[in-house]
Formats: sequence, structure tokens, C-alpha cells
Amino acid sequence: MVNLIVRDGLKKLEKSILCIKNAVKYVRSSPKRLEDFKSCVKKEQIECKGLVVLDVPTRWNSTYMMLEAALKFEKAFWRMGEDDEGPYISWFGEDEPDHEDGVVMSHYSRKREGPPTNEDWNNARTFVNFLKVFYDTTLKMSVTLYPASHTTFHDLIAIEEEIDDLLMEEEEILSETQTSKVLKDMALNMKMKFKKYWGDLDKLNQILMVALVLDPRYKLGNLEFILKSRFENLEDAVKKKNEIKEILKKLYDEYAMPPPPPPPPSTQSSSYCFSDTTTMHTSSSLSRGGKKRRQMTENWRKETRANDVVILEHEIDRYITDPIEDVVDEFDVLKWWKLNGVKYPGLALIAKDVLAIPVSTVASESCFSTGGRVVNSFRASLTPKIVEALICSQNWLRSDDISSLQYGPTIQEMEFYESIELDIMSSSTPSTTTPATFQC
Repeated sequence: MVNLIVRDGLKKLEKSILCIKNAVKYVRSSPKRLEDFKSCVKKEQIECKGLVVLDVPTRWNSTYMMLEAALKFEKAFWRMGEDDEGPYISWFGEDEPDHEDGVVMSHYSRKREGPPTNEDWNNARTFVNFLKVFYDTTLKMSVTLYPASHTTFHDLIAIEEEIDDLLMEEEEILSETQTSKVLKDMALNMKMKFKKYWGDLDKLNQILMVALVLDPRYKLGNLEFILKSRFENLEDAVKKKNEIKEILKKLYDEYAMPPPPPPPPSTQSSSYCFSDTTTMHTSSSLSRGGKKRRQMTENWRKETRANDVVILEHEIDRYITDPIEDVVDEFDVLKWWKLNGVKYPGLALIAKDVLAIPVSTVASESCFSTGGRVVNSFRASLTPKIVEALICSQNWLRSDDISSLQYGPTIQEMEFYESIELDIMSSSTPSTTTPATFQC
């Protein structure tokens, strides 16, 4: 879903991104051009250990990293256009190739987009700052070695607020330029896509909010604070908070059910302890007052169960009202519940299961990707001969074992083999006139 939202933004800034991508492609296209670019970096005194990188067209995180790296060398690109104006500027005046990496780019000749203008660099700068939230959120949601369910609700709210801030900034600009118009349209499209998936809190998975409550740094107070900022009516926020608390209580009833009462002692086994007269007296007493006694026992069981429920609810209220932990980034929520499981035994059982729920079952690399696994110059530097050998080896490894194949010759083949065998035998049979010394 995050991928689809970002894709809408990339479509609106396609021209600016393509201009910068072409500039990076020019630098990386030959060793001579790369050396010229390094000299421009040195002249501009840009202190950066890395260099510009190309992106993979089907993975938006690589586009984000390409723009982020290119922005650090913006002055070097301007210097290269001034010092090496001929080759650099003329390269953008050439027609784009019809094919690139085996993909048909265009059936019509058109000039390359670029070189990037000041407006393109401004668009890229705004988009990179904006896209970082989506990049960090995708990495956090797709982790597998530590829990992420208790932070996902905050991440979704951060994405929505980032879109709203960009939309508000562009609406406040009095003179609407082409850049502000593009960014405004981008923010509107992303806002619509976000509301389609996560706009309604009732349709959102409620366990995400339960997981937030189970984070001792935030608990139910932080959820109520966020809900008040999202709902115009304060009563709706309180109602939603109570719904989440009720879900937590229902989970608690499932995880921390009181133990069943012990079975009543057998009357037959107890009768052995008394004499005949005592047994007769006990039997007559039970016949007269057995109903009353059973009723008293049942009433007492109901009372103890009611007290158990009060105790269970008290643990949730005690957890919510206890002081919260300091809000620090490096916080091990699983370790906290392990240490405080004795204090909140029922909630610890819930936290062990809820915090273990993976937010995404897809690795981060697949979350960023919108295409299949292909081999091209961006993904690998393998020669065609090695690629052919790998594909053939994979095909052979996946094929059936030839030792398991059974072959039965036909009658014609059997007759052919028998005739050959007879010819060999007749040729090897010695003649009667042949001396014995010449026999093999």
C-alpha cells in the first residue's frame, strides 16, 4: 500500500526525476566522464565519500537514494555544465536510444530530458525530504528480527501528517508556480490513496491500536491523545478509546480465565469414614437440606467468579494508571514485558502474542519493487555467457533425474540388436581350415 502511494507521487515528478537521472547516467557512462565529474567535485570542495548512483526503474527506494546522492553533488553538476559545456550539454541534445537493456524505450525519436534546471533540483529536494518518511516506514514495517506492531500506528499517522503538511505548504503559496502545482497535485493524489486504505480507523486493524496500548511508553493515554487530534468531536475520540479498551479486556478474559473450581468430593468415598448410624443420618440430612446446601455453594462460586473478574479488570486499570516509561528510541519492549510479567501476568501473555504479529509478511526489498526479477546492467554485471550457463544449470538441476527413467526397446529394435549380435558371433567363430595358431 505504501508502494502504491509513493508511485502516485513519482508519476507527478517524472520529468524532474528523469532529468537528474540522465545527468547521473552521463557521469556513470564512461571512466573519462567520471574523472571529469570527480574534478568538478574537488573544485567545489564537496566533502562526501560516496558518489552518484543510478536507480533501478522498478524499485522506488533506489530512486530515492539516487536523488538523495545527486543532491549532495548539485554544485558539481552545475560546475560540469560550465566547464565542460560542449560534451555535457550536447549529450542531452542527442536522441534517446530506441532500446536500452533489452527494453523498447520508444518507437519515436526524442531528445533526452535535461540537463536538470534549478526547478528540477528544487522538486527533487522537496520530494527527497518528503519521501524519507515512506522509506523509513517501509523498513520498520518489514522487519523480522524485532517487533513492529506497536510502532506501526504511529508510522501511519506520521505518513498522513506528512502528506497534510506538504498539501498545506503548497496551498499557502500565493504565487502558484509550476513546481508548487506539481507538488500540490502529487499530495492530493497521495492523500486520496491514503484515505482509501487507512483513512477510516474502524476499518483499520484494531490490533495495531491494542499493540500501541501494550507499549509501556505510550499506553492508552497516547492513543486518546492521537484520537482527539483526528476526531472533530471529542465524544467520538472517547468512544473509540473505550472500544480499544474493551477489546483489550476481552483478550484478557480469553488469556487469563480463572481456573475451574475443583470437583466436589465423592459421597461414596466419604461414607467409609462413618459408622452405619452416621451414614444413615448423613443421608437423611442431605435428602432434607441438600438443595439448600447446593444452592449456597453455587452462590458462593458465582461470588468468587465475580471477584475474579474485578481482579482481572483491576490489572488492566493498574497497568494503564501506572507511570509510563521514558520515550526513548532504543527501547526493547519484549525485554520490558519479560521483566514485568510477574506484575502483569495476564497482559504479559497478550503482549507475547500481539507484539509477535508481523506487520508485513514481505521483505523490504520486495516492498520497494514493482517488477519481477530480471537481469540487466542495473542488477548485475554478469556476462551473457555466464547468465546462459546459470540458466541452463538451473534448468538441469530442476529437471528429473535421468537414472529414474526406464526405457524398453521395441520388437524391431530387439531384432536389430539380435542380428548384430549374430553377425559378431559368426565373425568371431574360427573357420575349420584356419590353423590353430591364428585363432584369437
